[in-house]
Amino acid sequence: ANHPCPKPLKLWAELVERYSKPGDIVGDSFIGAGTTMVACEQLGRVCYGSEISSAYVAVCLERMAGLGLLARLLK
Repeated sequence: ANHPCPKPLKLWAELVERYSKPGDIVGDSFIGAGTTMVACEQLGRVCYGSEISSAYVAVCLERMAGLGLLARLLK
């Protein structure tokens, strides 16, 4: 899915690495396609995200599944 504001994974990984440490919890109020979650997974952080668009929730869940992860939905 083409997101209107794509975030490069490399940039997000640099931000996550700079402003958190392994094991920290990172929150993303606008998770979109899940780039923050991917960066957190790669760097050993826990990520919680929210998204109003059900289409992007589906994209994010698919992306997590592609990494072999099971994301949990909280309602």
